Amino acid sequence: MARLFIKAQDLEEYDTVKVFNDRGKQVYYTKDDFIATGHRIKIFLAETISECAYVQEKYDRLGSKRFEFASRDKFGTIERDPMSRQQRYLVDYEEGWEIVGDAVMWNYIVYRGALPIMRVRCEKYIIPGQALSMADTYILEFDNDSEILIGLTFALAVYALNKYRY
Repeated sequence: MARLFIKAQDLEEYDTVKVFNDRGKQVYYTKDDFIATGHRIKIFLAETISECAYVQEKYDRLGSKRFEFASRDKFGTIERDPMSRQQRYLVDYEEGWEIVGDAVMWNYIVYRGALPIMRVRCEKYIIPGQALSMADTYILEFDNDSEILIGLTFALAVYALNKYRY
């Protein structure tokens, strides 16, 4: 099982964060693109300028907002379910992902059908190899290593959808 770690305070303040693996090594970093139309979070491989994924705000003809997430050859969108008063999302992705739990508070599981493929939670945690202060940390756990990058973009799309709702 692979895991990624993001310091919660950094993400909530800047949209520009470092993403760490189990050993405390930075594997990705994000930058907010102010020039783009709408909100855009670019994801880069650590220590490079190679953009490997992104999250982009989009609007349809009726004015409803959704976020597009993409990594390499994988692409999808997520939006709030306008017909539900509960916290429900419509995910358009090739493998039919569904969120169960509280996505606003970073405490949810992503399912593909009946199989859990990703767990996301927020807790006090010291990222291995990082500063010795215990801080709120977003922890993303993946059942399959091949889902790491698209899972990270998906989690950031859920975050952006909840942060930039107006």
